[in-house]
Amino acid sequence: MLLSLLSACTTRPDVTYSVDAKANQIKLQNLHSWRINGKLAYQGKEERFSATLNWQQSPDEYELGLSSFIGTRILTLHKNGALVTLEYEDKDYQHQNASELLYELTGWPIPVEQIPLWIKGQVSPDTRPLFSDNGLLQQLNTAQGWQVNMSDYRPTGAYILPYNLELKTPTELIRIRVNTWQIN
Repeated sequence: MLLSLLSACTTRPDVTYSVDAKANQIKLQNLHSWRINGKLAYQGKEERFSATLNWQQSPDEYELGLSSFIGTRILTLHKNGALVTLEYEDKDYQHQNASELLYELTGWPIPVEQIPLWIKGQVSPDTRPLFSDNGLLQQLNTAQGWQVNMSDYRPTGAYILPYNLELKTPTELIRIRVNTWQIN
């Protein structure tokens, strides 16, 4: 019995995955419909907050919801085609650019348009990627000044996807922790 208790306390070894970087990036380009649940933490010069994150993505639309830990909705951002609608403080706002709209209303410079690529571990245009030895995207540096780090990759369906994302500039830090991935 003592032996079984001791074996229960041992840590599991780290599992590493290896992919062909180019083939994996092509495969990720074809992943258009997914859903994540997790946490988002933001830290800026003047503000910091954390929230529960729900994101549902399909080819031409997405819905991003942030809520407090007690379940109170902070905001819902919905994109359908070229139009973005933000429900914030019991009002609806519309715009063509989600990041600009979110910044105008909240002051949070969150790069909403790029996150669907980055959350999958996919390179976005105008970035300098750094791949780890196992072929998975480890870091991106963007022309807009974001350094994006991806980690904790795990198999999810036919994909190997990151569960931790860290986006930072000299003045901003955003951490996304995915609890669950659902591939549609």
